[in-house]
Amino acid sequence: METVLVEKYELVKEFEKPPKDTRFVVSLLIPGIIIFSLAILFPIVTGIFISFTDSSASTGFFGKRMTLVNYYELLTYGNFNTRRFWQYTYQTLFFSIVSLVIEFFLGLIFALILNKKFKGRGIARATILIPWAIPTIASATIFRFEIFNTAGEYGLINSIIVSFGGRPVDFFGPDAAIFNLSNILLFVIVILLVVLGIIISLALIRRRISAPLKKIIIIVSMILLLLLLSFAALEVTMTMFTAIFIDVWKTTPFITLLILATLQIVPQDLYKAGEIAGASGWQKFRHITWPLIRPGVGVALIFRMMQALRVYDAIVVFNDTSVRSMTSHSVLLWLNGDFAMASAVSVLLLGFIALFALVITLLTRREKRTSSKRKTKFLKFGKRVEEPAAEEEIKPEEFHSDDDYKKNNIIPYDIEIETKIEPISESTIKWYIRKRRAKKGFFIFLAVFMCLFCAGPFIWIVIRSFRDPYIIQTHFELFPEYLSFRAYEVIFQSSDVYGVTFERALLNGLILSGTTVVVVLIVGSFVAYAIAKFDFRFKKILNSFIFSMNSLPPLIIIIPFYIQIISIATILPFFDLRDNLFGLVLPYAAFNLPLAIFILIAFFREIPEDLWKAAKVDGASNFRIFRKIILPLTLPGIFTSAILVFIASWNELLFAQIFLTDPQNHTVPRAILRYLRNPQSLTADWDTDIALLAATTISTIPLVVVVLIFQKKIVSGLTRGAVKG
Repeated sequence: METVLVEKYELVKEFEKPPKDTRFVVSLLIPGIIIFSLAILFPIVTGIFISFTDSSASTGFFGKRMTLVNYYELLTYGNFNTRRFWQYTYQTLFFSIVSLVIEFFLGLIFALILNKKFKGRGIARATILIPWAIPTIASATIFRFEIFNTAGEYGLINSIIVSFGGRPVDFFGPDAAIFNLSNILLFVIVILLVVLGIIISLALIRRRISAPLKKIIIIVSMILLLLLLSFAALEVTMTMFTAIFIDVWKTTPFITLLILATLQIVPQDLYKAGEIAGASGWQKFRHITWPLIRPGVGVALIFRMMQALRVYDAIVVFNDTSVRSMTSHSVLLWLNGDFAMASAVSVLLLGFIALFALVITLLTRREKRTSSKRKTKFLKFGKRVEEPAAEEEIKPEEFHSDDDYKKNNIIPYDIEIETKIEPISESTIKWYIRKRRAKKGFFIFLAVFMCLFCAGPFIWIVIRSFRDPYIIQTHFELFPEYLSFRAYEVIFQSSDVYGVTFERALLNGLILSGTTVVVVLIVGSFVAYAIAKFDFRFKKILNSFIFSMNSLPPLIIIIPFYIQIISIATILPFFDLRDNLFGLVLPYAAFNLPLAIFILIAFFREIPEDLWKAAKVDGASNFRIFRKIILPLTLPGIFTSAILVFIASWNELLFAQIFLTDPQNHTVPRAILRYLRNPQSLTADWDTDIALLAATTISTIPLVVVVLIFQKKIVSGLTRGAVKG
């Protein structure tokens, strides 16, 4: 008996360290490595290679010679391509920076609201997820045809302005207002130069530059540099600000959830200690909340900046040459057959994304703690004080008079302390009551604004979609005067205008998204389990690679991936995936794997090691442990990942627009874009805008319902991954 116990003890002791089963780890990683290699690594290398060739529709995908002309024409040559490239680059930077700043402040405010306990927090948390669940092309459609439409087309904002006697505003189109930023930028640049000079002068006078001062100098310098770069783009149209508003409405929930995740790691005891010390709300945020959430906010900003620089869906709906992005410019070059130039633009966009990610990381990373041997600084609310140097211990017995005690701030234990508590006046009590009521009222106002901001536009288009499209609208209707389901009948019936019924697009989206979910969950669970529970070489490199995939411009993948499909079809004619739904499963899976792995790693790490050790002692194989024990315990994470991957695949437009040309194969976003650009819609007997709203509603309501039902699991999965992933 003792021998058996000793053997089991030695066996358990052997598994105290993280497991290093090389064969099992390799078997877990191989499927992910294959997908990443075929859909990411090889296309990236090929795309960079193509950017250094003269690839075009006439010379072939790989061109006839190597050249640097593409980069030369884009950056320095000064011809039409150069001017257009820099114009779209300035517009991309302007769009990204302005939208990121607004989303950061709104997301921070919304996250602080949701981090507090109040009645209706579940409803507020559910409503904030509505914009995120709606496809970007559908969001742009909502604002383009209903919220920001002209007064003649009875747009909501313009109709309200006209009803109050105001002048309507053209939010987009050829008549949209043009803002000349030259004088404004020049004034801001001068002010920033003065501020930067004062900061540097003060630093030189003090003969040292503290860490916060360095960050201020870096931030001001970066803003100044961006303004100087943007000085060439002196004119910004109203369409740009409309696109920015659409992007802010769509993506603020994403920033909110990530900031909310970082807020949950702040111990509540610190806030209580701050209240006892008399700290105000701003002081608690400045000295407690912000230092602890700053690294997490930096990660959120990096993710968001990567998405903003790749913007496409939010601006393509306007079809306006005054508002373009680097991605839309690259797509236009691709469609015109200039493959090399399109690849070069994508490579330069990747460089911009890497640069901004580096800058945000440097500005938001947590400061390193100083050595205990050196004098450190600690915070008191409102100021910083130097930690006093250690002094020799003074014993109370060495004092012989009351003056000695007072001089050294020591109170002997045998002296009674008399304290007086002054009574609080009635006016002071009333002031505190008014202050508390004002804060509560302001909090309620912000919570209501948050819910209306997120849910209002969606509710409006759902109501509008039930208006009869065959009856001509002659005035603004706050509520539809002629209720009908005929708009839904139009989109579900085949016609000469739309060619293919909308139900076909719904079915295609369901097939493509469902297949992607299955592939991502299988491969993602393997990779996440290997990273979370095993130690192996190149683990950090793999983690960094998975994270970096979020920064890839999709078009740098599209061209080489299209070449792969053509090559495979040439060798295996029966395996032709051109204009085929299943041909997009591989790139969809590759781009959604990082999100699934990010979430599942956090769930796998929470599983106790004792379960694994006990099963191993009982002789279970690694795969059996994974299948019988680990997976059942991570079902909430798998379910969350499935929802998020399905939504991301359902909403994707760029790959679907380029690869799916036959209307029979169009997904929902591609079908909506087809409705927008169909010239035959001008001859329709019905109001095509109402039919488009019906298509938008029917494509988003299932996603919104799923998000509202499972909002707790979605928020829990995202926040758990963000905090511990």
